[in-house]
Amino acid sequence: MDKNMPFFVLLTCLAVLDSVQGTLQLSANVPENAHAGETVTSVRSAIGEGKEEVRCEIVAGDKNRRFSVTNCVIQVARPLDYGVDPTYNLTVNVIGSSGNPEQLYVDVQVQDVEGYPPVYNDTCEMPTRTAWGNSGDLNVDMKWTVKGMSMNIGEVFFSNHFYYNPNSVKDQVSTRVYSDNNNCLVQFVWKPMNGDDITFINSLWSTSIERPCLNCSGSPDGASVLQFEVLHSSTGFTPSSSGSCYTGPIPQTDRQFIFGGSLTISSMKRNLFTCDLPDNISVSLIPHGNGRDVIPLLVEFDAQPVGCPPNKYGVLCDQNCTCENGARCHGLNGACKCQPGWQGVVCDIPHSTVVIIETPSDSRRIYISGTVTLHCKVFHLTADRMMWKFPNKTEKWLQGAQEDRVRIHKIQSEHNGTYTCTVLTGDGTAINASYELQAVACPPGKTGESCEEECVCSHGGSCDRWAGCVCPPGWTGTTCQTSCPVGTYGQGCSRRCRCQHDATCSPTHGRCNCTEGWFDNNCSRRCPAGRYGWKCRHACACKNNAKCNNVDGTCACVSPCTGKLCDVIETETYTFPLSLQIAIPLVLTLLVTAPVVLILYKRKKAKHDAQEEPLEETRVLLELRSMEDDLAQSLQPGWLNRWERNADDLTLDELIGLGATAQIRKGRLRTADADVTVAVKSVRIEDRRCYRAFCREVAALIAVHENSEEENGGHPNIVKLFGVVTMSTPKCILLEFAAKGELLLILKQPRQNRPLGRFVRYAVQISRALEELRRLRIAHGDVAARNVLVSGDDVAKLADFGLAHDVYTETTYVPAVNDDVDELLPLKWMALESLESREFTCESDTWSFGVLLWEIAAFGEEPSYQRQRQLSCPKLVGLLRQGVRLDRPPGCPDKLYDVMKSCWREEPSARPEPAELEQRLTECCQELDPLLAVDN
Repeated sequence: MDKNMPFFVLLTCLAVLDSVQGTLQLSANVPENAHAGETVTSVRSAIGEGKEEVRCEIVAGDKNRRFSVTNCVIQVARPLDYGVDPTYNLTVNVIGSSGNPEQLYVDVQVQDVEGYPPVYNDTCEMPTRTAWGNSGDLNVDMKWTVKGMSMNIGEVFFSNHFYYNPNSVKDQVSTRVYSDNNNCLVQFVWKPMNGDDITFINSLWSTSIERPCLNCSGSPDGASVLQFEVLHSSTGFTPSSSGSCYTGPIPQTDRQFIFGGSLTISSMKRNLFTCDLPDNISVSLIPHGNGRDVIPLLVEFDAQPVGCPPNKYGVLCDQNCTCENGARCHGLNGACKCQPGWQGVVCDIPHSTVVIIETPSDSRRIYISGTVTLHCKVFHLTADRMMWKFPNKTEKWLQGAQEDRVRIHKIQSEHNGTYTCTVLTGDGTAINASYELQAVACPPGKTGESCEEECVCSHGGSCDRWAGCVCPPGWTGTTCQTSCPVGTYGQGCSRRCRCQHDATCSPTHGRCNCTEGWFDNNCSRRCPAGRYGWKCRHACACKNNAKCNNVDGTCACVSPCTGKLCDVIETETYTFPLSLQIAIPLVLTLLVTAPVVLILYKRKKAKHDAQEEPLEETRVLLELRSMEDDLAQSLQPGWLNRWERNADDLTLDELIGLGATAQIRKGRLRTADADVTVAVKSVRIEDRRCYRAFCREVAALIAVHENSEEENGGHPNIVKLFGVVTMSTPKCILLEFAAKGELLLILKQPRQNRPLGRFVRYAVQISRALEELRRLRIAHGDVAARNVLVSGDDVAKLADFGLAHDVYTETTYVPAVNDDVDELLPLKWMALESLESREFTCESDTWSFGVLLWEIAAFGEEPSYQRQRQLSCPKLVGLLRQGVRLDRPPGCPDKLYDVMKSCWREEPSARPEPAELEQRLTECCQELDPLLAVDN
């Protein structure tokens, strides 16, 4: 309702003297959206202004007290509703000094107003918010993400939330939002207020004249749509073409541009909008004051309806709800959803009716084999008799009942149909209410005709009564256990990847991970001129108009230039005979270099172990490929240099860990933002086994961080990497400092007031780490309590991706396959197939995770098979082949032990995936301690 509209009271007052009856009659028209206090008509216009002082009162015809009289002026007292009462025949007593009332009849006609009252649209029903959202006071959390190609630095990524602060003058001036409609449409106008925003809008305007409307699609059915348009003052802020998409109001402004848009909300669910970008578009983004011309490759908007605080509505949550009698206020347009027995704009008019109220109220939660209660209730009526009629044609009669309940247990298909409740009043009027029961789905986790079969789906898959597991995009298989085959993606793996130049695509949404030298959504475009490599992050160094290779940055020189960077210009020189060309340099070289070589040899011999060569990326990759080709393939060129840190920025503190070949010190790392506390792990590189472990840990952590889907890289349950030092001695890995230390030491502390649920919560968090490693196809190889660190804020983090093997006390040296290097292997944590083949996989990590659970349930005890502390590898393999497994620890719940045993299944593919482990362990946590919150 527009508060700036003038009073829409159209008065048609006609005073007619009825000569027969001697009464006065008035007629008046009033729009149904008239506000309380607005004038309907003045009684004095009928009785005469010069008459003695009188008082007036409404004595009849005012159904539900919609009007009031003040100084003989009839006013609107309560909200009107044309659909409920279009006419009121008021009887007004006019009382003079004599005390004898004179009656006046006022015929009030309520006029229908288009678009009023607002309709409660269940499609875009909003939740009620109890806390401040990521987008401030907006009732939709809206996050924007832009991925693009910058001419300056290669591929860039920007992401942030739209934020509205009602106390900010800037936000009040720059933002206008309109949602007072019935079709879930939100229209908004943004006026750029600062130079950076104006630069961005100006660049967008210059590239969108031919195609002014930017469409962003959300839900697959097309119901959710987000559209934008730049409007310019040169056109009077009117659409520049028939392709315009903004049709909302245009506020007054002195700005050159305004940014208009609309959002159609189709549900309370989160919606990810992907925009259809025009060809050859380029915009100017100025993050943190650094201007960049960017070619947008991906523009997304993530919209999550969060609602307004109680009794507020509107996109900005700046309107007050007026609903009464327990009615629900719509979060967008303020429409009221009345409780049974009430009607009207604000649900303040009694409604004589009969209704059937179902429990559960959401029909989607009424399942086969479940229970539903139907409650027939009479409102504002006196029932003489009540009758139920059921789908099987039977009836149930009740005498004088005002309400009755029918409860249906173990619903089956024969229970579906129409349930009718008929109420007969004293005057013989029959009022019916009906409810259609259509229970066709099984409860969660069940399938089959009778919904008695178990249905366990991985990766968030849902169960269908007839089809079994319905897999989310990116997964397939009977239990959604298998990722889409290479080259396919999406729901049912039915869509084909369109990535070019050997790029791979995400099985979930089909986005391409381009190989070196290529970019764009399908990796079809070479890096822009002057850029090369992965994500075009490297700047070409070629000189003199040489052509730079987009893949590796090598230079193709133009004559007469030569050299690696084409920075050497060839000149014509006199050509000596071939014999002299060979002899002269050789003799000169021997004469000059012999003494130098002798001196250097002596110096190098004296410092043989004092100076080491820096690690080279190529050398490390060769070492990795001899161990794990998948891990080596996941690394992008330049990976080691990107994480190299200056040793001068590192300050070492006390020793906090010591092994046979590695030590860990606490330290401080100076960064551009601030000094951070780190754990500095250093190794002796000259030992081949240590060198391999160092290479693997560095590579695994960099792969996790650079291929993460998290906004800040890495994973909350994998130890954070701050960098490496490889250009000086000793070689170091700089890791997140975990204040509470190793989980194993925590488990071994005195057990007073240490509930098991707290430690199982750590296992839930480590299962999430394993899920991330599985996504990246990286095997940890040593999942154990000693390799889990606990941070100061009590979060478990998986650590030691290669260096843990040098601190075991009860292990056996086992020669690695096809290699000359002995590896210390943790036999009692290893999967059966790993013991036999020395190969580690994500499935073997699941086995080790089961042993970690055993350690937790045993509060840090050393695992033992048949009470034997030390077992040779062949003997342990024999026991496992016979079906021997670790015994249930004392006090361990059966449900938790069942999870362990599922991890130790002989067939690797039969072991549960990390997502399933997380779900089952969360349930164990809730049973062990219902008040325990399982978070990140």
